[in-house]
Amino acid sequence: MRIIKLPAVGLRLVLGSTLLFLTGCRGAPSVNILGSFFPGWMVCALLGVIGSYIFKQIFVMTNIDAGFKPRPLVYGALWVLITLSSWLLFFRS
Repeated sequence: MRIIKLPAVGLRLVLGSTLLFLTGCRGAPSVNILGSFFPGWMVCALLGVIGSYIFKQIFVMTNIDAGFKPRPLVYGALWVLITLSSWLLFFRS
């Protein structure tokens, strides 16, 4: 097994650029639910699951669901759409 060694200048460049890009990072937003703090992404993912289930029930009642051939793909994309939209709606800075 061959180990690739970076020259000292390359190592400094990699570490320096990493620290430069990490300066914009901040903590994830938290939501207080009954005294417990949950990450914002977890709340948005749960909203996505609930929203896609509600839309599935609406699609089944209106018989639109029969036209969806790759159902897991359609409902997975709907879940992603609702999750990311709720993130933008609630946690946009």
